[in-house]
Amino acid sequence: MSSLNVAALVPAYQAAAHLGEVLMGLAALPGKPHVLVVDDGSRDATSEVARQHGVAVHSFAANRGKGAALIAGFELLRDFDAVVTLDADGQHPPACFPAFVAAAEAGADLVLGEREITPNMPPARRFANRFSSGWCSMIAGQPIRDSQCGYRLYRRDVLRRTPVTPSRYEVETEMAVRAARLGFKVAHVPIPTVYGDETSHLSPTRDVPRIVGMMLRLSFEPRPTPKDA
Repeated sequence: MSSLNVAALVPAYQAAAHLGEVLMGLAALPGKPHVLVVDDGSRDATSEVARQHGVAVHSFAANRGKGAALIAGFELLRDFDAVVTLDADGQHPPACFPAFVAAAEAGADLVLGEREITPNMPPARRFANRFSSGWCSMIAGQPIRDSQCGYRLYRRDVLRRTPVTPSRYEVETEMAVRAARLGFKVAHVPIPTVYGDETSHLSPTRDVPRIVGMMLRLSFEPRPTPKDA
């Protein structure tokens, strides 16, 4: 039994086909965590699937982006000791959840999932992951070995004190870099790389330039000032 009170946050968009399997995996964990699904304006049955599995649901009336879903979820879960985020499409195996909690109990403030680089990972994604992770590590002052993986644990102090700009997919990278620069201890948990029939909602023409722009901004900004707790 964990000494930390940890919640699971699942941002979800058009995820009805895979969400149920993720929620069943979380429900099967020892010491079943509290689960919150933030439905980012889905037009399918995402919210209905979540309610059928008996978890908390917060829904947006329209799509606002993953960053907005995460920030809303963090606020709703602010009383927990830590929050683990995992995607709704089945790429993040719930069975790895306890390893994130164990890393936090061992002293980590921010625990990042590190995907195995496998031959079935698309070459463009493999290159982008290595390039962005190297860049993030350089400006963070601590190793960030997989800057794009959304399977993570954030301790409450990280969420309270790390400044973040509301955005879409940039939020995760921004939080990792700023938390590391603030001196929070970063750890990594190896996770398998899972590719099924899910469709990525990250747009190469819209989101990738935004992520690059955010990293350029982080590269030249002074050391961040913590938010008031």
